[in-house]
Order: sequence, then structure tokens, then C-alpha cells
Amino acid sequence: MVGEKVVFHSMMSEKDGHYVGGLVNGARILHFWGDVGTELMVRVDGDISLFLGYDEVEFTAPVHVGDFMEYTGWIEEVGSQSYKCKFEAWKVGAMLDRTDADMTGIEHTAATACTEKVLCGKAKGSLFIATANQRGETDPAFTHEHKAKK
Repeated sequence: MVGEKVVFHSMMSEKDGHYVGGLVNGARILHFWGDVGTELMVRVDGDISLFLGYDEVEFTAPVHVGDFMEYTGWIEEVGSQSYKCKFEAWKVGAMLDRTDADMTGIEHTAATACTEKVLCGKAKGSLFIATANQRGETDPAFTHEHKAKK
């Protein structure tokens, strides 16, 4: 379970744009990390959990409307009811700028994959599942060592 990753992909749409130039608010990244954390908890203990909060959040590169994002998360430490996790947000593709090349007729659909992923954010967070709600791992990749001791 510790270190096993959950990966979620999404394209930033017009509704995600918050600032001039289609810049996406960093809160959208936090929203997607919440979904990644929920999936981690379902896989490890069969419950959607409570997200207690972030210990650290760092935005490292801008995200814009049209960017293709990859959100990852994994468990770093397990307590009896708490899980300390790490999260990353990577830009893996983007819409092409109209000035990049002659795109006559495809101005609104031209996109490209990033040759190298761009780290746009990273964070540490804590999640909680009450003992009564812990059902044990629902995904064989997420072995639950501390449950075997009970």
C-alpha cells in the first residue's frame, strides 16, 4: 500500500479558467487531489474517508485552460486511522498556441503532448478513516500490513 500510486487525468476546460489569459486557479488542483485521495482510501480500506487537510502545498508552474493534467497520489505513512499522503500535479499536454504553426482550419483543436512532463504542484495531506469503517484493502496492490496484526 505505501508507495502504490493512484493516477487521474483531466483536461482543463473553459470552466476551469479563473484569471486573465485562461490561467487556472490552484484550488482546482486541490480539488483533483481530493479525488485522488478518495480513490487511495477506497483502494486501501474500502471507505471514501475524510480529508483532514494539507500540510504543505506548492504550486511550481502555471496551469491554463486546455492543459492536459495528470494528478498522482500515494500513501507515505499509515496510522491506526490516519494516512499521510503525497500528491503531485503534472502537465502532460497542452493546446497549441495559434502562433506556433500554420493551423488553418484546426485552430480550436490542435494540441500536443509534452515531451517532458511539467510538475505544476506538489503537496502533503492527511486522510482519516475511523476504525469502524475500515474494511481492509479492496485492491490487491494495496497490501495492508498493519491490519494483519489485529
